[in-house]
Amino acid sequence: MKDLLIKLAEACGPTGVEDNVRDLLQALVTPHADDVRVDVLGNLLVTKKGKGAARKHLLLVAHMDEPGLMVNHIEANGFLRLAPVGTYETLSPAYLVGQRIEFPNGTKGVIGTSAKDPGDVTVVSLFADIGATSREEVLARVQEGDFCALHLGAFAVNEHRVVGKAIERSAICAAALEALKQLGEQEHDVTVAFTVQQAVGGRGAKPAAFGVEADFALVLDAVTAGDTLAASRSEIRIGAGPAIKLLDKVTAVRPQVKHFLIDEAEAAGVAYQLDVGLERSSEAGLLFAHASGLLAGALSVPVRYSASASELVDVRDIEATVALTVRAIHSFAL
Repeated sequence: MKDLLIKLAEACGPTGVEDNVRDLLQALVTPHADDVRVDVLGNLLVTKKGKGAARKHLLLVAHMDEPGLMVNHIEANGFLRLAPVGTYETLSPAYLVGQRIEFPNGTKGVIGTSAKDPGDVTVVSLFADIGATSREEVLARVQEGDFCALHLGAFAVNEHRVVGKAIERSAICAAALEALKQLGEQEHDVTVAFTVQQAVGGRGAKPAAFGVEADFALVLDAVTAGDTLAASRSEIRIGAGPAIKLLDKVTAVRPQVKHFLIDEAEAAGVAYQLDVGLERSSEAGLLFAHASGLLAGALSVPVRYSASASELVDVRDIEATVALTVRAIHSFAL
């Protein structure tokens, strides 16, 4: 699991250009699926057929993008101007100064600023240096409108915990992949949707659900842990299991879904927490409003230093998320 997390984290997959992550996941899921396809937005849809006579269609959702930046101007002397895509802390101008970046085609560079004082750093003052000396040299590798992401490594800090950029994305994709692998023979049809553009409003989730026409959706997400010295008030801890979502900015999970997930966790002996917070939203809320409405729930992997370039997760939380996901799929009867 740790090796998979690191591989997924280090793949360059900014919002809107998730191809590298999708190709990696597609190669890993294909041996375990009956049907694999990519829709027009770039969502990876992986279906495993059920064996039940009265089977339903269950949808498992995990986003595969990370926060990114877009080139919005190329200077004559070869420097790039960048615009953040999304509202993550990793994209705040002051934070970006000195950070290394990577484009999906492998081009790398570093971000600088023309501001003289750290307090004066703005998006307008930022520029990227890819070693080019002219606009023409840049255009051989990068175009206006191209996306990039931070280029940072990921690593295990001990036996159970991994740190890196995009670890949140990597954790939920790894959980969805492992759940698919562990399903075995199941009663219901199951589609895993590895979705695009979550960082700009979950734009991939609704079209993915529309194409699947599911009866129930389970969204795999992440939640900020509240167990560090600087954390805001929260009972969520890493190493204490997945958090069953009850409420966020756009989601109020239906009671029957809440009780179903809690009952299954307790029956399986899987440690769990309750995710109640209005500071963030999830794709579950978008699915509630899909078409005539879709029953949905969510399991969140606790993450320390969320929305930073050094997110930290506990592999045991991911494994517990997998265990609860697999059990919920096999036991589904709502």
